[in-house]
Amino acid sequence: GKTILEALNTDLVCDAINTAMRELFLQIVYGRTQSAFSEDGLPIGAGLEDLGKGLRSQVGTMYGTLAKGPRYLEMAEGYVTGIALDENNEIIGYQFVSLGKFTDFIKAGDTPNDAWEKAKGQYGRVDDAVKIIDPRKE
Repeated sequence: GKTILEALNTDLVCDAINTAMRELFLQIVYGRTQSAFSEDGLPIGAGLEDLGKGLRSQVGTMYGTLAKGPRYLEMAEGYVTGIALDENNEIIGYQFVSLGKFTDFIKAGDTPNDAWEKAKGQYGRVDDAVKIIDPRKE
């Protein structure tokens, strides 16, 4: 019964393994890539390497109750617009709009409606859904 942090930070037999595990520990726990540990520090723009283009630093906002079940509101991909449910009312995917892409399309001259359509995406088995609900209203 150890927590993930305790398991990752366990003392090992050999110093070389300890050093390697410490570096992995730092990467896993603090979300850093190998370049974050270079001697001269991070290059300019390295945050995009860690975060990924088109994603935001927010990982996600999800709520759940026994009465209504889980609700995805925000994911790294963007603002969740719909949750796909199967015949058992279990989540099988979600629809979203990437707010970063949406903003970039508008800055490039697209109308808000066109930008919204171009910035939409989905994850999971949305096409197999029995119904799609608005997580903020249903």
